[in-house]
Amino acid sequence: MKAFDWSSVTYRIFATGNVLVVVVGLLFLVPTAFSVGVGAVANDPTNFHFRSWFWAMTLINLCFLTLLIVGGIHLFRLRPSGVTICNAVFVGEICYFPVIGFLWAALPVSSGVAAATGVGNMGVSLRLLCGYPVIALVCLNLARRKRTKALAIAATVS
Repeated sequence: MKAFDWSSVTYRIFATGNVLVVVVGLLFLVPTAFSVGVGAVANDPTNFHFRSWFWAMTLINLCFLTLLIVGGIHLFRLRPSGVTICNAVFVGEICYFPVIGFLWAALPVSSGVAAATGVGNMGVSLRLLCGYPVIALVCLNLARRKRTKALAIAATVS
């Protein structure tokens, strides 16, 4: 009888989770991008360069979402590179928001950054609020460690 391989199950659970959070992120990001694109929300004197910051943040969100899908595909295939890609994305997301917080203090651009933060980060904000990056970092790295040890043991036995 074959032993239960929880590391493979963990990889596939988070691969599915990645796909789901990308779909939800796009469901939040696309309508806001559409509303800014058609001019429903625009620059005004109090929100200096709102549209520029909004599109920059939206592009960063799309990069995170794209890399998360790539990492999910690698996780479905049980490749350790999926964990590496996800690690990079999740650490990048965790670092991204404090950087934006520091930009709020940069006087000439602070009002535009602050205004764009709420709507420009709809693709990643839900994940950060529920703690998905931290949970995934811990679980995926534990699974990779277990999987690497199991593969090393199997290689020595063979």
